[in-house]
Amino acid sequence: MVKKVQPVTHQPLIATSEHINSEQLLNDLHYQQSKQIIQNLLNKGLISLTEFKDIDTLNKQSFPPLLGPGSVDISGL
Repeated sequence: MVKKVQPVTHQPLIATSEHINSEQLLNDLHYQQSKQIIQNLLNKGLISLTEFKDIDTLNKQSFPPLLGPGSVDISGL
């Protein structure tokens, strides 16, 4: 049996003049952790999609992630 392999694509890195500090890293870590928790709640049916989006919006305000919306191309998913 032959497996079909999908090509891996990537976006080029964009150079920035900003240096990332420890507070930004912690904010990103806390945001990613909070998103994982609410994703699990959504998957278990404990919160609705609307609640997920509302909580995620609040989490982005509390813990600004390093990558903003649109930074990652998810069109192929």
